[in-house]
Amino acid sequence: MLYLAELSKPIGFAKSSLQLLAKQQQDNTWVAVNEESITLEGRIAQEAGRFKDGSLVLAEISGNRQVARISEAARQLVTYLQNFSQLQLRARSQEEEIEVWKQSLTFQAHELKRREMDLAAQEEEVQRLYEQYKSVEEDRKLLDSLKEELAAQQAYLAEQQRLIGEQREALNRQRQELEAQLQEARSSRLGEAEAAQLQALMQQLQESLHPAGDPLALLQSLKSHIQQQQEHLNQQIAQLEAERQQAQIRQDELDRDYRAWQERHTAWWGSRQSLEQSQAEWQTRQGSLRAHQEHLQRILQQLQSQESLYQKASRLVQEYDFIVDGSSNGRAGEPAISVEELAALVSQLRRDYEQRAAQVSQQRAELEQNRQTLRELQERLASASPEERFDIEMDIDYAQSACSALEEALLPQEKNLQREYEELTRQEARLRQLQNQAAAPVQVDIGPLLEQIGSQKQDLLQEKGRLQTLIQQLESSLPSQQEQLARQRQELEQQWQHLEQEEGSLRARAQAMAETWGRLNHLQATLYPERDRWAALAGELAQLETELSQHQARNSTARDHVQQVHSLLATLAQA
Repeated sequence: MLYLAELSKPIGFAKSSLQLLAKQQQDNTWVAVNEESITLEGRIAQEAGRFKDGSLVLAEISGNRQVARISEAARQLVTYLQNFSQLQLRARSQEEEIEVWKQSLTFQAHELKRREMDLAAQEEEVQRLYEQYKSVEEDRKLLDSLKEELAAQQAYLAEQQRLIGEQREALNRQRQELEAQLQEARSSRLGEAEAAQLQALMQQLQESLHPAGDPLALLQSLKSHIQQQQEHLNQQIAQLEAERQQAQIRQDELDRDYRAWQERHTAWWGSRQSLEQSQAEWQTRQGSLRAHQEHLQRILQQLQSQESLYQKASRLVQEYDFIVDGSSNGRAGEPAISVEELAALVSQLRRDYEQRAAQVSQQRAELEQNRQTLRELQERLASASPEERFDIEMDIDYAQSACSALEEALLPQEKNLQREYEELTRQEARLRQLQNQAAAPVQVDIGPLLEQIGSQKQDLLQEKGRLQTLIQQLESSLPSQQEQLARQRQELEQQWQHLEQEEGSLRARAQAMAETWGRLNHLQATLYPERDRWAALAGELAQLETELSQHQARNSTARDHVQQVHSLLATLAQA
């Protein structure tokens, strides 16, 4: 089975080992493992010599926990990370597509609802237009009936004109006869029978000149009705123009509101892209925090290994006389001292070291407890209510301050403790050297090894301090940044809902304006031709009234002439 492991190469005679981190399953997925390290032996240990300490390797391990082969894991990890990045990009792309689909479905639902409302409004508009059509149809029927009545009056007037013409011709004949009779009357006196006959003829002629009805009264009635219809149409046209002006004002307001909505919509998309970029940056910093924490754990493990190795090497110096620390012996300028004085000095150094080590251990435990408390407070802050957030944030600030103070105080104490330990070890080795100076077999000097371990330990301590500072900065900034992103996301959701509501309102207003313009255009196409027809009808009626007035004037003149003839006949009859 294939494992991902960390190679540990201790300094000295200890064997290299593999710390198993993860294993590959049958479906090519990896799971973390928490197993003990495996010591490398033989050929595999020689192959491990070409790798550095702390390198990540891929190891094929059999069922009996025997390492069959190891290889470099860097390239394979890069490939896995690239594949994982592609999967993340693909997942993010799919999430964006799903979000677009959700928005599309929401928009389609709103569009269907809007269409239902549009259909209902159109049904109401059709019903209203049908009612208007029935009203216009009734007006048209009334106009047709008025036209028929006017045509009948025109036919009646034509018949009256024809009869009047015939009467005028008869009157002329009778006038000629009367003139002839008057000529005869001048020469002779009329008899009673002739005078009575002439009176009867004149009476018939005068009655024929008086029509049975009054055509002017009927024309005045028609004229009054037409004027009422024209006034009604003019009022409707004036109302139509006023409605058109109001509709144009509302249309301008709708256009301005729509342009403003488009600007807010564009600004919203810009804010959303900025939020997505900030979210990606936050995720990157979150990943950096996890990477720094994992690196810090490895640094702590290496520090423990270095400390354990240093203590083991120091115990070798203490337990075996042939193993010495050459770096601590024979220093220039070191004063001579007796065995008793050196033994007392070693005892004092050991007591000081144990006391200082207890204090440092206590402070380490306190620091770890504060870190645990800080993590618990940060977890509580993520799910706390607005009323509890202030108190928790105050506790977090206090815990961070306490951790920083302990870390700043602990770092120099650890360095001092290390120096005291080195001094104690050196003096103990010096004491043993003085005590066993007589028997001096072949010695092994591990001083350079101890110096190298101390140098590596100092480097690890510096890296540990740097990582702790970075982790503290990230842990203090990430929650506030996450909270700010959540607020921005909530604000964008509220703005989107407001934009959707405004869009629905604008669509409803646009539909209402379209219906208003349709109704106004329909009224304009109906009222203006109707006004022109009524105006033409009024002109024809005025012309007919003029002709009828002229005809009545001629009839009045004829009646006057008949009256004069009648008076003359009466005079002649009396004579």
